[in-house]
This record gives sequence, structure tokens and C-alpha cells, in this order.
Amino acid sequence: MKNMFLALILLSAPATIAQPFHEGKYVTAPCPPLVPGDSTHEFDVRFYRVDLDLPMTSGAMTARVSIDLIPAVDNFDTFSLHMVNLVCDSIRRADTACTFTAGSGQLLVDLDRAFARGESLRVDIYYHRNAGVENRGFYYHARGTQGIPHAICYTTTEPADARYWLPCFDEPWDKAERGCAINVTTPDSMNACSNGLLDSTTTSGGKKTCWWSHNYPISTYLMVFSASRWASFKQWFETSPGESAYVQNFIWPEDSADAVAAFANVVDMIDYFSDSARYGRYPFEKYGHVEAYPFPWGGMENQTMTMVHRAWIIYGSDNGIAHELAHQWWGDMVTCQDWREIWLNEGFAVYSDELYEYHRRGRSAFLSMIGSRAQDYFDEEATDPRPIYAPPYPDHLFDWGHTYCKAGWVQHMLRYVEGDTVWSEPGVFFRAMRAYGDSFKYGNANTEDYKRIHEQITGLELDWFFDEWVYNYGYPIYTLGWHGRQNGRGWEVVFELTQNNSSGAPPVFHMPVEVRVSWSGGSATFWYDVTTSPQVNVFPVGAQPTSVSFDPNDWILDQHNTQVAVADVPSSGYRTGLRLAGPDPSTGPVRLAYELGSAAPARIDIYDGAGRLTRTLLEGQRPAGRYTATWDRKGSGGRSVSAGTYFCRLSAGSESRTIRLVLAD
Repeated sequence: MKNMFLALILLSAPATIAQPFHEGKYVTAPCPPLVPGDSTHEFDVRFYRVDLDLPMTSGAMTARVSIDLIPAVDNFDTFSLHMVNLVCDSIRRADTACTFTAGSGQLLVDLDRAFARGESLRVDIYYHRNAGVENRGFYYHARGTQGIPHAICYTTTEPADARYWLPCFDEPWDKAERGCAINVTTPDSMNACSNGLLDSTTTSGGKKTCWWSHNYPISTYLMVFSASRWASFKQWFETSPGESAYVQNFIWPEDSADAVAAFANVVDMIDYFSDSARYGRYPFEKYGHVEAYPFPWGGMENQTMTMVHRAWIIYGSDNGIAHELAHQWWGDMVTCQDWREIWLNEGFAVYSDELYEYHRRGRSAFLSMIGSRAQDYFDEEATDPRPIYAPPYPDHLFDWGHTYCKAGWVQHMLRYVEGDTVWSEPGVFFRAMRAYGDSFKYGNANTEDYKRIHEQITGLELDWFFDEWVYNYGYPIYTLGWHGRQNGRGWEVVFELTQNNSSGAPPVFHMPVEVRVSWSGGSATFWYDVTTSPQVNVFPVGAQPTSVSFDPNDWILDQHNTQVAVADVPSSGYRTGLRLAGPDPSTGPVRLAYELGSAAPARIDIYDGAGRLTRTLLEGQRPAGRYTATWDRKGSGGRSVSAGTYFCRLSAGSESRTIRLVLAD
């Protein structure tokens, strides 16, 4: 981050770049109010075609946008679009003039007749932008401005600035299902790039038009064009055996050599993310980058055409480039339903660039990166405590510590909770990610959608995790007291885990924890559930323990200390546990063996794969000792429980244990 910020300073970036963000996203002026994505509007946009004529001597332009839409109500004869800093000249539908009213950021269109629900229509809106209008959404910089080598015109619009360059329905949840076509006319010494593929280039009368089309669903904030004097080069990657696509990069000619170095790892990034064990096939027809300067952000993940600050080209930024690439899956292919859900976009991308750091530079580099980002979150939380869900809109939408750092950590911790911890073998967490991608491909999703998919794939109940880490704020502050003691069978270690979390945060974070215990000649790592604070757990060890390490593999976003200071608890000689005492899968009654480390109220519950309580086997006070229980698989009315995956949970005082059961016919 510091290197990126230094690069921005050296390149004399605009003074509005105020923080060394990964992407550097910020909001410079008031945005319209947040409109929840579950609210309805009376039409569905199907396609945008935009034709632009840019003189490239000022920020002026003349344009037409053709919008294909379908009414969602009967008697549809008027509708509203977003439009700011633009002048509407006329509107036509099927060569018939429509009346309109513009003002207060809206363009109200009165159609020439009423349309029925589901009836298709197209409106052509002719409009222009005057010179001298503020740079927002649509940016123009003359050659030599702040040292840039060529005049440049570009758009960058997240979260709600597409309305500054075209009349549109500027909310992320109404994707244009059939995509967009953006055709840009410039002086013939220049060229333009946009979403999708370049269909053709035509020249006439000293002007050049670049005809671009993209046939995938797209949100308005991901539509883009950029025009300047570009050089370009391609990098090819394999999408499947015998099939390939390319990355097309647009840069100023004098930056070409730097760009080759800056983008040297892009194909490796695509190969890494698109592996069938991670995110799966790259979702669009091509990928690309376009250089921007001056540019208010570090990078912007426009669909198939990421825009990057010139600093990333001259100085390099593998992390930034990997982050924006990952958005093509998480943000572009699957887009957050509305801006309350922005952590879904950014948390996935942050964790992705961290995973790529591990891939390229190893575990120590990965741990250093996530550790630095944890501290960035702690610092921000200290002055602005809040959840990552529904950040204050718009000023805190892209706060680095919450929307990026903590959101990335949430992905890391979810992976840990699901037991997907073998780095060389991506497992259930990534299967859930792919299922999420398949379920909402080219559409929109929210936090509850994401949770539901993970629960379906893993069989876990995750309400507690999302309640504590997404919808609530804060993080656990642990103190682990410990000591070793002898019993009749050898040595054991006693842990007392206490949480003293910040005011307003959950008093107990229920994250399972790992503790590594070392002794002369050996060590062991214990993983156990946390249900209360303080909580005492006792585990057998191979010899007198000499040291402990809390969260030794850095899976939890926490602050902690350890101390040899825990009240002595008489040993019963037993350790709380639960296991199957019969075959797995089971075709008959299920036999269970359980052990209580101390006298406690004990309960055994059986849950089905969807987390529904199926049967309670026992409930009552039990002394320390070893026991058995049998589940005869009979439900209410004597009917047998169906075959499938179930989970058995032993609760004993402040401790609990859960095991997985498979029932066969």
C-alpha cells in the first residue's frame, strides 16, 4: 500500500487521493440516497447501445443512447432514468417523438402510448455534455495536464456515477441482460476501448469510430469507455483444452515497456483463479486493462476492461492487478444486490489477491500481508466501530479497514470454520464459492444468499458466524491462561479462555480456536469450540507442557495474549468427547460413545443436513465419566429417518462437540 501511495505522489496525482487504499476508491461529492435492491421499479433494462462523438479538445460530447426495456406493469406510459450534468435534446420511440422533463438528477420520459406488461420497447435518447462540466463519472484531461502525454477521456462510475455520462437506470441490481454496445468516435489519430470485443473500426472525414459490443449481463457501474492515443498488445490464456481467449491491454506508447513488465503475471493469475478447484472458468469473452492518469482510484474492475492508474504500470502492483481480475468473478459475474452488500464484492477480491500472494511468494508473505491488513482494520475500528454490512452510504462505502481488510478476513475465517485448511488442496470452501457463482451467475446476490449456499454445501449452520462477523461489529480480544498438571494417566494441559471484547461487540465470539501445546520432544494442536467466557478446557498431552501458541496458523481476526495463570481444576481423569461406536455409514441403529470431563448438564441433539433438529437423545445432569447412547432412527409416528447426512451435537455445560453421521438405506 505504501509503495502504491508513493507512486501516486511521484506522479503528481490529484490532491483528492487521500488514502493509500488498495483500490483507493473514494467519494468526492454527494451521491444519491441508497435505494435497497429489493425495492421494485416498473421496467427491466435489457440492452444499452451508446454512440458517442468526442472532439477530444474539451469535455464536451454529443451522444445517443438506445435503451431496450420491458415494462413490469400494465399501462406503462412513463418512466424515469438517472441523468446528471447532461442535456437531453430529444427522445424518440419508433421514430415518434416523446416528451420529457429533466431535472434533479432525473429524466422523466412520457411515451407516445401505453405498453402492456412484458411488451418490448426501445427508446432513443439524444443528448450532449457541455465543455467545462465537472469531472465526475465522465473525465476529460487535455494533453500536458499534470504532465500527461496525451489527451484522454474516460468513464469510471462506481458506485452511482454512470448517470454522469449516459441516461440510464443506475442501480446495480438491474443488469442489462443482453449487455451493451459502446461505439466511440474520436479524431482519427486516436482510438477507443470499451467492454467486450472490438467488432470493427471505421474512418471517415478525419474521424475514427471504434465499435465495441459485450453480450453478457452488465450493471451500469461496470460499463466503461476510454479514448486516447493508445498502443495495445494481447496476452493469450487457455479457457479450456483447445480453447483460448486473450487479455488486451491499452496503454500510452511511451509506457509500453513498463506495461509488459506490469502485466507479466496476468495470465498466471487467470490460470490460478480459473482452476477448476478454485473459481472455475473465466466468465467472459476476454479480459483487458486500460491505463488512466490522472485517475482518482488505483484500479476499477469494469467488466472485461479493468482501468488502472498509471502508477500500477510504471511501478507495478501484482496485488492490485490480481484484486481487479478477481472481481470479474466476484463483483462482475456475480454482483452485489445493492451497496449494503459491498463487502461481498471487495472481501472476495481482497482475499483473492492474498491467495495469489501465497501462490507467488509463499506463506510468510501471505501472513505478513493479512497481518498488516488486520492492523489496518483494528486502527479503523478504534475510531469508527461498525459492521462491514451496510456501511454508511456513501462516505464510508469504500473504507479500507472495513470494506476491504475485515471483509477479506471474513472469507479467510469462513474457510477455517468449514475446515478447508489444506492450502495445496482447495476444498469445501471453494466448492461453495463455485456453487455460489453457478447459482447467481451473471446476476445479483446478497449476504443471505451467500450464507445459504455455504450452509447447503457444508451442512453447517452459519447464522452465528454471519451474525457476529458480518452484521455485528468488533472482534474478539482473548486472554488464554494455561498450566500443565499430572493425573493418573500422565500429563494434561488446562486452558482458561476469556474474552474482553469492546463495548457493543458480541460479548462472546463463538469462533472455534486452535492452540498449539509444546513439550520436550513434541507438540500437539487442539481445536475446540467456544461457547462462553470464561471457558475451561482440559486436554491430554505427551509430557509436561512448556509453552502454548494461540491461533498458531493465523486463522482468526483477533487480538490475544497468553499467560501461565489459570486456577487449578481437579482432574476427573476424563475428557469431554463424542464419537461413533459403530459403522459409518450406518444402516441400522446409530451407536454413540461420549465422555464428560466433569459433572455437567448434558444433551445430545441430532440435526439433519439443513440444520433442522431431528431428535434429542438425552437431556439431564450427568457426572464425569464415559457413556453410550443409541439412536434407533425412528422419527415421530414410528417412521424411519431417511438416509443422508446428519450431525450429532453433545452439549456439556460450557463445552460442546459435534460429529458428522451418514445414514444408509
